[in-house]
Parts: sequence; structure tokens; C-alpha cells
Amino acid sequence: MAKATSLHIVWLRNDLRVFDNASLFHAAQNAREQESNAVVALYIATPTTWQQHNMAPIKQDLIRRRVKQMQQELAEQGIPLLALEADTYQDCEAIFISLVNEGMVAVYGQVEYELREQQRDNAITKQLQEKGVEVNWYDRLCIMSPGSILTQSGDTYKVFTPFKRNWLSRLQEQGVHCYSRVKGNPEFSADYLAKQLGLPVMADGDESSAAWPVAEQQVLDKMREFCQQQVADYQKTRDLPAKKGTSGLSAYLACGVISAQQCVNRLQMEAGPELEQEKSGSSVWLSELIWRDFYKHILVAYPDLIKHKPFQKDTASIKWHNNKKHFKAWCDGKTGYPLVDAAMRQLNQTGWMHNRLRMITASFLVKDLQIDWRWGEQYFMSTLIDGEFAANNGGWQWAASTGTDAAPYFRIFNPITQSERFDPEGEFIRRFVPELEHMNNKEIHWPHKKTMPDSYWPAIVDHSEARKITLALFTEVKKSDE
Repeated sequence: MAKATSLHIVWLRNDLRVFDNASLFHAAQNAREQESNAVVALYIATPTTWQQHNMAPIKQDLIRRRVKQMQQELAEQGIPLLALEADTYQDCEAIFISLVNEGMVAVYGQVEYELREQQRDNAITKQLQEKGVEVNWYDRLCIMSPGSILTQSGDTYKVFTPFKRNWLSRLQEQGVHCYSRVKGNPEFSADYLAKQLGLPVMADGDESSAAWPVAEQQVLDKMREFCQQQVADYQKTRDLPAKKGTSGLSAYLACGVISAQQCVNRLQMEAGPELEQEKSGSSVWLSELIWRDFYKHILVAYPDLIKHKPFQKDTASIKWHNNKKHFKAWCDGKTGYPLVDAAMRQLNQTGWMHNRLRMITASFLVKDLQIDWRWGEQYFMSTLIDGEFAANNGGWQWAASTGTDAAPYFRIFNPITQSERFDPEGEFIRRFVPELEHMNNKEIHWPHKKTMPDSYWPAIVDHSEARKITLALFTEVKKSDE
């Protein structure tokens, strides 16, 4: 059969999974109610818009590889996946109008929270509804959707701890629900539809993300293994970059190969009573998933954040020094502070950075170099395989003391003591800064020591002096605000 009477189109975006996909589930359910209906998954790559949003090339490649893999996985379920190459979000509208002419009766998709994504979806929804097409949006980006966790006065929480308390109560009341995978109509061909539309199919990537498996079952196995074997030690090892102490799932959560709901579901199954213990590894990992929800809730409640405005408005007047040479040294991992340099090289070489190091490098850029946090935020997004706007913006504003629930401005990480504490034997530093591999465990952390080899470079700033300068910048703003 080449053409179905009516098409139920599932528009995949950051929900690139077969299991626990609300859009696929409801599309298949509705299509079954009538004969001659087909469920067709659709992915539209928009590289120009991706570049405008500073999406890292390695993340773009991961998405392309995942979509190709998902074509095979969905084909086994009798659901064709049509992967197209457009240019910008605006080009998506024409694709959907063409699909109406091919018999599309309904569209299903997962909501996105960012401004331009909302504008795109609203425009397409309006056009399709005017043509009699049913449009269905599902909110599965958060475990608890924005607006569902509010203060007693009905406001969005601005502080994490009470948000978490309310969130956990809600979890206890309602639990989490995951959707089963579905079957489609194996007779319908996506190739036929592609020819009818006459649009370019999605291009292959550059294989820069090849170290990251993209088969859904492999990712699910990785999650299950973490929850069964590693999460118990998470509290002890998560801050040590030389250890494999984190889940390694962030890139898959960012493009939706797995959902946060699946993570919580699996954690509940494996952790048992430990999940109720405040300092257990499983409860601390759950807190990280709650932080992910928290930043998305904040983004929805305060859309100005998408315009890179500080949450604490008074900090908008800070006079950042923005030394371009210092910024380049930070980007290149050549600051003269070994752990900072090792972290930035990990990012540049692998497209990923350990979470503790994200805090240390962000603090160093803002508090030691007095460089605008937005410079760092953009660099991270342009380099990280797991870049998500809400979490990246939230993390940077936390480090810069400009955001909600932010670190007090006078709390400034000392990059040397952080190095001694979290990489005590210099194992991580040696991995990414081979110039220092012969240094002993004590001296490797100290960039001011005369014993540093000539192949390394002097520290670009003195931390104690830089700290005083930063405190003066913030004090000036706070005084003028008062």
C-alpha cells in the first residue's frame, strides 16, 4: 500500500525515543480507531537555526545519528520515520502545509519551552487548525510539568529547597507514568511520502559523536546498570572527575533518547528504601533530576531568561572587564590553573565536562577573570554534547551570582583548593594536561610554584587579588541598588 487515507504525523523533536513517547502512543491509539490510517514519524533538521542557537556540532551529529538509528527501531514497530532537511524553523511551516495535501489529519508533538520554539509551534498550530487538522501537544520535558509545583500563594518557586520538598510530595502522591512502545501500519512507506513532498532528506552528520552509542536499548541498559551498580556510590564519587562517578546520561536526556520519567521509574525500582534516605547516592541523583525540572520551571515562568537577561536585575549593571585574551586563554585551557585547564581541555576534546568542573570553570571565568557569564554560557552551548538552555543558563547564573537560588556573590571558588579537594592525586589533571604529568601530587595544583615546568604557563591572574576585584564589582552594584 503506497498511500493511506489519512496520516497521523508524530513530529519528533527532543523526544527521540520509541519507549515512553507520549506522541507516538496517542497517535497510534487514535489511528487504530479508524481503518486506512497510518502513523508516520517526522523529524526536521534545521541546521541554520541550530547554529543561531549555538548548538554544538557534536550535539548536532548525535541527533543526526540518533534519528537514523530511530528509523530502524521504528521500522521494526511498523512505523516509518521521515527525516527531512530544512534550513530554519520558518521552513517547517511549508512542510506541514505539504503534508496536509498528502492526507495529514492530525499532528502530535512534545512541547518545547524556549521562545522561538513556542513561536514556531504556535504559528504552525494556527495554520493547521484553520485547515481542519487536529493538533495535539504533550508536556513530557519535565517529570512535573511547569505550573504544577507552586508556592502556597500560587507563585513559581525561586529557591530550590522548598521546590524540591513540594516536588517530592507530589512524586509520592502521583508517582511517574511511562508509556509503552506501540505498533503501526507496516504497509505504509515513508519513501512514497518523501517522493510526493519532493523535499531533501536529512543529511548524515560528521561522526564527531561516534564515542556515544545511539541505540535506544544500549542507552536504557546504561541507565539500568547505573541504577543497579553505581548509584549507591554516587554521593561519594560524583564530585571526583577522575572517577566514573556520574551517570553519563546527560546527552541522552538532552535530546530525549531517554526521558527523566524513565530515570525516576528505574531508580525507584532499583533503589528501594535507600531513596528515602537524604544522603544516599540514589536520593542525591534524584535531586539532580529535580534540579533539571527546577530550571525548566524557572525558564517558563521567566521567559526573559531566554534573552540572556540576569534573573537578579540589579546585576545587569555590573561592569565586566571582558578581557578577550583572558577569555581565549580560558577557552583554550591555558589559564595556568591546572584543574581549570584540564576541565576546559576535556570539554574541547570530548564535548562533555564533569559537573563539578562546570562549576569551577564557570566561577573562574566570572569571579577570577571578571568576564560576563554570558560569554561562558554561549561557549558551553557551542561545545557541549548535552547542552540544554535551561540547565546551562541556570548553572551559569548560579555560578555568576546573578540567578535564582544563586551562590552569594561573596562565595568565590578557590581553583587551587578545589583542585586539591576533588582531584587530590592529580589524576584528572595529568590526563588532560600532560605537561604536568611528572609533577608530584602536592605541587601539581599550584600554578605559582617555581617548580612548574617551562612547557606550562604562568597563571594569568592571581586568585587572591582577583577575588578582591570581583567583590568590589558586586559591592558597587549592591550599594547603588540600595
